[in-house]
Amino acid sequence: MTRADGRLQEDAGVGPQAMQTGVRLDPLMERMAAPQLIRMAARYAPGDDARQMQKAKDAVSRALGSSRNLKALVASLSPLERFLLAEVRRSPGGVDGWALIASARARGLKPAQKPVNVELYRHFRPAAFEGAELIWPLMADGLLIPATLPNPFMDGYGRGLEAGSPVLTADERLLPYLPEDQPRPPLQLKLSPVTATPQPTAPQLVVLKLLAVLHALNREGGLPLTKQGEYNRNAFKRLQKRLPALPDLELWTEVAQLGGLLEMQGEVLRPSAGSARLAGSDPQEVLRGLARLYANLGSGHEPAGQTVAHLEPLRSSLLGLLAQLPPTTFAGLQGAFEASTPDILRQPSWRGQGVQWRVWLAEALRGPLQTLGLVALSGEGDAQVVAPAAALQDHGNADRSTAASPVSGTVPAWVVQPNFELVVYPAQLNAEGMNLLAAAEALRFDAHSASYRLTRESVYGALEDGMTLETLLSGLERFSATPLPPGVRSTLAGWAARRERLVLHSGVTLLEFPDTAARDAHQARAGGTSIGQTLLLPAPGQKLPVGLPVLRYDGPPKKVLSVSPTGLISVQGELDFLGRRLLSQCTQAVAGGYRLTPGQSMPASTVAELEARVQGSLPPLLKLQLGRWSGHEPALALGSATLLQHPQAAALLTHPGVAPHLVGLLAPGLLLVKAGQEGALKRELTALGLTPDGEFSARPQNAAQSAPEYEFPEDTRRKRLLLEQAIAEGRNVRLMYQTETYHGWYGESRPGKARQRLLTPREIYKEGSTPYLLADVVGEQEEERIRVGYVLGIALA
Repeated sequence: MTRADGRLQEDAGVGPQAMQTGVRLDPLMERMAAPQLIRMAARYAPGDDARQMQKAKDAVSRALGSSRNLKALVASLSPLERFLLAEVRRSPGGVDGWALIASARARGLKPAQKPVNVELYRHFRPAAFEGAELIWPLMADGLLIPATLPNPFMDGYGRGLEAGSPVLTADERLLPYLPEDQPRPPLQLKLSPVTATPQPTAPQLVVLKLLAVLHALNREGGLPLTKQGEYNRNAFKRLQKRLPALPDLELWTEVAQLGGLLEMQGEVLRPSAGSARLAGSDPQEVLRGLARLYANLGSGHEPAGQTVAHLEPLRSSLLGLLAQLPPTTFAGLQGAFEASTPDILRQPSWRGQGVQWRVWLAEALRGPLQTLGLVALSGEGDAQVVAPAAALQDHGNADRSTAASPVSGTVPAWVVQPNFELVVYPAQLNAEGMNLLAAAEALRFDAHSASYRLTRESVYGALEDGMTLETLLSGLERFSATPLPPGVRSTLAGWAARRERLVLHSGVTLLEFPDTAARDAHQARAGGTSIGQTLLLPAPGQKLPVGLPVLRYDGPPKKVLSVSPTGLISVQGELDFLGRRLLSQCTQAVAGGYRLTPGQSMPASTVAELEARVQGSLPPLLKLQLGRWSGHEPALALGSATLLQHPQAAALLTHPGVAPHLVGLLAPGLLLVKAGQEGALKRELTALGLTPDGEFSARPQNAAQSAPEYEFPEDTRRKRLLLEQAIAEGRNVRLMYQTETYHGWYGESRPGKARQRLLTPREIYKEGSTPYLLADVVGEQEEERIRVGYVLGIALA
């Protein structure tokens, strides 16, 4: 899709200016076959000669530049088409198609006539599930433009509901001709009336929680990640100690990362440059941004989400429905959701059964949706009142009178108490007040208030970031409902004065001496300022002695450490201050060098700092020890396992009664049994006349026949990491995996037969949100496409 400049070309009167979304239909016309082009020309330019592909393209292009044609097209829209395009006009950047389906079904809208199937974009056919007929005819007619090809509303090549992006938009030249603020058709749902509506969460409270995460990460220097891409456990515990006000810190950290407030810098997650603008953002827009992120959150925040087949579409549909509904009861919302969403979305996954979506719906409301301020709840059970946030309901409207406006001017937003605590009322906060709270630590977030405390560390941090004492004191008093306590004022002034007594020198040269006596003797002769026990800051203009070894700290450290295969560390040159501190913390001096002190806790940066000073690389065992002691690596774990042995053991994986009790093939003739399944497996084998009463043989195999060392990762991210490592290093992999099969009318993906093959991985790509591996079979002219989630074991060859 290309961005177009300039105005609409008019052939009759003056038309509205394009909305400048950058989305135009022209590039997609090159992907269409003749039947779709001719059909589209009949909508945009009825009566024009469009019996050939090029003529159809020309007719549509002329119509999109013609005010008369576009006005006629809008006048010919059916109620369903008018409603869907009006929703896109409210959010011209794109609307989730699942939300559109839920919204249209909630209002009882249907196609004016039975849609006629047509091939979409040459390679796809319209999706056949109930509800798809609300969307794909508008794509076929060029009224809606998909963000990706394919998408969930078209079918082809066995792709399912998660294929591509569900986001839909429209040509920027068509949108201005749609009526602005067109009233929506009435709801056609049976909703339970409510007498009292719960008070909504102030959007400013949500912004405060995100700011608290950013400030805590700044003070901690970021959040390191493990090699598996997960949060470093020790670092995350330190972050939780710093931020006790957020018991659901993992959710808020994930939200900040998805929203672009955090970014990877090396192997550490830190606030992004754009995060500095968060305090000045419209809180309602922040809340709407969180709504867009909700569908992409991990399923761990809603445990029942793992028992439904299509979690992301369900989440998008729920938000689309909430944007249409007034406050109602949980029972009313449950009925409305069932009536508004396609049946296929509410199907259970292979882990679930029955109506698991109802359990998920309750968890979603009580969990992320309430936490993120997207709904307000009161009561329990079916009578629980659910009130959607105003930010959802006025999304994209010009008249936002139903939503709380950003606070302008100075109004009391907190009370400063003599014990340095601030009782904050978020609904009264504006951007200036939020910025001032960077000088305090968050203690507690309640439903409609928050508590902060001014500490020496938090005030120092704010002053370091550029806030002045005058700004802090005047702001605290200006936004306070009561006068600033004199003790608080004098203490803050004392803290600032103490900080001002510190002198920062940058870009200087220091002289280091073997001991204090040598330093003092040189200072008596040449002058200068003593620093610490052995350092001297030379006086201005003082000449330095010639021939001294120089350590520069404005670049990477020198590699003066060497490590023997047995782990002996030796120093070959001048080691910098940090290198010496590392050796003193984690090693003890021995003959010929230094050795690690086993089990000693150390900072998370230890491995990286040592590697920066080591010639070559650290031995694997040494790196494992350091990684474990610094929290980068998880604890080692010992466990017992049950193995099933037989030369033809792989045949058992094909039996539907036996296979569920097995993890897979560990080696030729050796199967790993699932924990706790030993008794059930023995009964299945006995029923087959294969009672496992043989003698287990532990004889080592010949080296030429030894089995590969498999890793059996449960996390898809770990599987991707291993496969990407093999691709980057050009290595083959031996994979134990299950084939992907498709079941039912809608082609639901399920794991099939187990295989074990030697492959050359080529690339990992995504279909929708599902990662796949493309690989060549070693020794055969065959290509394999494997769903990464169906990989059971990986061995790097």
